[in-house]
This record gives sequence, C-alpha cells and structure tokens, in this order.
Amino acid sequence: MKAMNRATFVAGGLLAVFASTIVAQGDVVVGDSVSLSFEGFSPPRTISWTSDDGSTVNTGTNAAGVFNWSGGVKSFCIQLEENISNGTMVDFNVVDLESLPDQPPMPGPLGEARAEVMCDLYARNYDFVMAETGSDARDHAAAFQVMVWEISYEPGADTTDATSVLTGLSINADQASFDASSSVIGFVHTMLDGLGDGGFLGFSRVIGLTDENRPDQLTVVPGAGALAGLAGVAALRRRRRRD
Repeated sequence: MKAMNRATFVAGGLLAVFASTIVAQGDVVVGDSVSLSFEGFSPPRTISWTSDDGSTVNTGTNAAGVFNWSGGVKSFCIQLEENISNGTMVDFNVVDLESLPDQPPMPGPLGEARAEVMCDLYARNYDFVMAETGSDARDHAAAFQVMVWEISYEPGADTTDATSVLTGLSINADQASFDASSSVIGFVHTMLDGLGDGGFLGFSRVIGLTDENRPDQLTVVPGAGALAGLAGVAALRRRRRRD
C-alpha cells in the first residue's frame, strides 16, 4: 500500500475472483498455466471501496461484474488494487483457492477458513448469477463480485474456522467497506445473509488464476453441475508447469 486515501479506477478490481468457466482440450488443473487475453467486462456496475490494513487507508472506484477473457473464459476478481486493460495477455498459474490472492498488495492468501466461506458463496449463488439476463444480471454479478472482495479483504479477528470468518463479514465496516447502487447493495446483503445457512456448502469446481502483476482471478472449471454442458471454449494455450 503506497498512497493514503488513494482514489483510482481499477479495471481489474472485480474479478476479481471470478465467475468463469474454462473448457479446453482437457481438464485444467492446479499446477497448469494458461495464457489469456483480457477482453473487457460484461456491462458492469460501478462500486466504491475503502480498504484499511491497520496502517494505510486506500480508497478506489472499480467496475464490478464478470471478467471476459479469450476463448470465452469468464471470471471474478479477488484483488482490488491491481489493474488490467483490454487486450492485455496474462500468463496465469493455476492454483488452489486457498492460495489466492498473492501478496503484495494485501490481503494475502485466503487460507482454509475463508476459502470454505468462498466456496459456500459459489455453491449458493454462482450458477444463478451466471444464468441471469438483462439488468438483474448486471446487479447480481456486481453483488457477487463485491462478496468475493469482502470475503477476501475482510478476514475478521478470528479465521480459525468458517463460522468465525462469517461473523466478521460486513460490507460497510472494519477492514473493507463497499458502496454501490441500492439494487446492488440489496443483493449483496441477500447473499451475505444466506452464507452458512444450514452449514457451509462445498464447491469443488472453483480454482484460482494468479499472476504477480495482474489481478488474481477465481474461475470455474467444468464439472457435474449446471455448467458442464457449456462447450466451444477454445484458444487456451496450456502448458504443464514443471517444478
């Protein structure tokens, strides 16, 4: 973190993490690398945010929505303070969810407890959000992106388990706060209120894409769920990483 009260527009803010599907010649797995060119957002909503790591307060304005990449790949962002522009080619490493986001800047890897909450968010909302159309699709996608950032940037005082993480989540207080239209904020609260209801749900299809200079992403790989039928996604240059 460099600037106090730094106001910026970060195109890569929403991925954050990621609503995305990769369908390629074969399965994309942890340990692979994929080269993707950023092709812009699905029509996003604008959100403002404040991040406080205890020593520096940063502020910004981001576009929140679905990230679109070459080959039809879609994702949500998990880092607020790294940016990207249309046409940028990124060589991502494929990692597990617990390892995202990288540092610097804050907040650092999710770890097991926050990753469990993130999976619950995806299990309850991802397929619904990605199936929406029209104005509601924009509002729901923006709300989902805000929740991805909130889980990533609001670790809370206690991250020993998912219940403790959930207790610390608040979109208008503590280490991270967000503001947007009333429609987006309403959907954010609906998603937040549903987390952990009846237990935390798993979501094995979500994986991470990381690059040290670009916003880390969350993306969804094909599986037995609703997205398994998607096809026609190509143009992924894939190479197996070697340790």
